[in-house]
Amino acid sequence: MFLDVRQDTETGGFGKRDSVSVMNKKNKERPDKKDISSTDSTGNTNKSTNSNKQKRSKEKRRRWVPRVVYLLFLVAAVIYVSNRGGAFSYALFYTLLLYPPLAFLYLLYVRTTVRIYQETPLREIRKGTEETYRLTIVNAGWLPTSGIVLTRETGTVFREDMTGQVLSFLPREKKEFHTRIRCLFAGSYIAGIERIRFHDCFGLMSLSLRNPNPLRLQVLPAVTGMAGEDMNRVIWEMVHGAPGRQRESENTLGVDLAKYTPGDPLKRIHWKNYARSGALYVRQLEEREFDMLAVALIAIPGVAEENEEERLSRRDHFIEYAVSVAGILAEQRQPVQFLFYNSDVKRVLVEDLEGMQSLCRELSKEIILRDRAESIEKKVREAARRSDAVALCIKEGEEKLCLM
Repeated sequence: MFLDVRQDTETGGFGKRDSVSVMNKKNKERPDKKDISSTDSTGNTNKSTNSNKQKRSKEKRRRWVPRVVYLLFLVAAVIYVSNRGGAFSYALFYTLLLYPPLAFLYLLYVRTTVRIYQETPLREIRKGTEETYRLTIVNAGWLPTSGIVLTRETGTVFREDMTGQVLSFLPREKKEFHTRIRCLFAGSYIAGIERIRFHDCFGLMSLSLRNPNPLRLQVLPAVTGMAGEDMNRVIWEMVHGAPGRQRESENTLGVDLAKYTPGDPLKRIHWKNYARSGALYVRQLEEREFDMLAVALIAIPGVAEENEEERLSRRDHFIEYAVSVAGILAEQRQPVQFLFYNSDVKRVLVEDLEGMQSLCRELSKEIILRDRAESIEKKVREAARRSDAVALCIKEGEEKLCLM
């Protein structure tokens, strides 16, 4: 099949066979579909970011309260020992003095006895959809534990959120939490519980442990029509020539002739026929066909100053934009080859909706960028230019489809 872009001379746009225009009409008729996905990726992300900041500030304030109280008690015990003496005052003083090292040893013990396990029936889920999730925490030691607090990974939302709660366990006790998990970003990343924080019984000391059993999920992107307008613009540039590029010659016009009517472009007048017959005829615009398209997807490595949430959000928008382009072309059965870098230059051919699903899975995998950004971009662009196709480009962070 071919990409059909017959020009409509009255409107200056594309004809009825242009599926890109149809996609845009669908989006205008059903704006809620796009709004839902955009709200999910921005609104929920902002809410989770604000809630995380508030929790962190509260935690910092809570940590200082018991420490200040402990110092006041210690100073009071020193004064009491100096003034009164006696067995009770010395016992109180040494108890306060020895509590921090004993609490630290207790936290080290608890860290080695607490086990945490995460389970989901599927490791491949769709962005914004909820999946069954089970969390199991076991106290394998012979001492009771208290002051255990869980923190979740960036981009993870639980329906019943157990993070932030202070958990306590008896010796050899096991607790299970059954809820549903939802991921806010497309891509491959660690979801679920990020860290376990242990506190002593008075909250004086704390010890944080990275989850030793992380849960890595492959999150497929949402399919939207966000690239519809850019697709229309690029097709127009392929037909007429992009600004700053050399325009195509007049021999691209068809050979069918029609009588000239006022308003027809002068450049389409068949001057040789006019010189021969004296009658004005114009050449008809025939259908332009593009046998194959090649889209270079240029991902960029993460920046040192960029936090995890910004990196995931940027990659999510990049993947969704590329899938949107694939979905528009797949609806029209236009073959397109996507080229991207993942340890090496990879190629995915999309000819139908099934091929688009394959692209979703490939882009949602963990992308390994071993080379520098300039080297990666050069390799992908060269591979797209060597392919026998019209080369297009999408760069992460810009999300704008353009001709190469």
